[in-house]
Amino acid sequence: MDQFHGRSLTNPRGGRRIRARDKRAYEVGGYFAAPKVSEEKKKDTKRKRGGTTKIKLKNVTHANVEKEKGKFTKSKILKVLTSPDNRNYSRQGLVTKGATINTELGEAIVTNRPSQDGVVNAKLKK
Repeated sequence: MDQFHGRSLTNPRGGRRIRARDKRAYEVGGYFAAPKVSEEKKKDTKRKRGGTTKIKLKNVTHANVEKEKGKFTKSKILKVLTSPDNRNYSRQGLVTKGATINTELGEAIVTNRPSQDGVVNAKLKK
């Protein structure tokens, strides 16, 4: 079942709203891509409204880690330590924004949304 991002069928007080029109295709959202730590990288490209594209990560191997201001290094992701979204994501190895990952350089915090950007950007934890 798709996610509907249009107006709710009920008003804030719980009463029913009567629809003036049907649902539109552009009001339907996408699914969570769930980028998982694995041995090989896998991407999926989706077409969005207006012809733009989104690169959704399915499997991820490396992260761009910021060692110091403006200095990035590509580092292998070893494990997902914690995730603010769901504690089960760390057990499953899913990388989300704000997740703490263990890399070859040390612990780092993910600063972007890998399921929508196609890459993992992180900065070292101090």
